[in-house]
Amino acid sequence: MQKTITYSLLLAAVLAMTACEKTPEDKMESAKESMSEAAESMGDAAKDTGDAIKQKTEEVMED
Repeated sequence: MQKTITYSLLLAAVLAMTACEKTPEDKMESAKESMSEAAESMGDAAKDTGDAIKQKTEEVMED
């Protein structure tokens, strides 16, 4: 009797966890968002690098 209850609870827990998993479409959308954020960060880093180079060039030219 106790094994039956344990197996039933285990099955219910597995089914509940399965219901909470992301669908492939959700995973793909999440990956797209992550790539978009990464590309944006790279763009910001490139802009900051360009600004730093410009500033350093101006400093060198003033001396």
